[in-house]
Amino acid sequence: MNNFVQPKLLISSQAKKIGLKLIKDLELCITARLAFYLDVNPCYDGHEATFIWTEYFLQDHPQAEFSDVRKAFLQLIPEC
Repeated sequence: MNNFVQPKLLISSQAKKIGLKLIKDLELCITARLAFYLDVNPCYDGHEATFIWTEYFLQDHPQAEFSDVRKAFLQLIPEC
């Protein structure tokens, strides 16, 4: 029997909280192809990519506040 298991994401509670706020604030769609712009594995959907990128950003900038994270995120995403 073949069982395919989706990899589990290990995201801190702070990254989840800020990631959710980004998703709601910017109205990010789960189907958005953000992984390419955020430089994360393209197998992740828009929300997962946002959480992963937020986790990495917070590891590099532990004192960052939401406004800092939002600004850095928007710099990576091209305007429509």
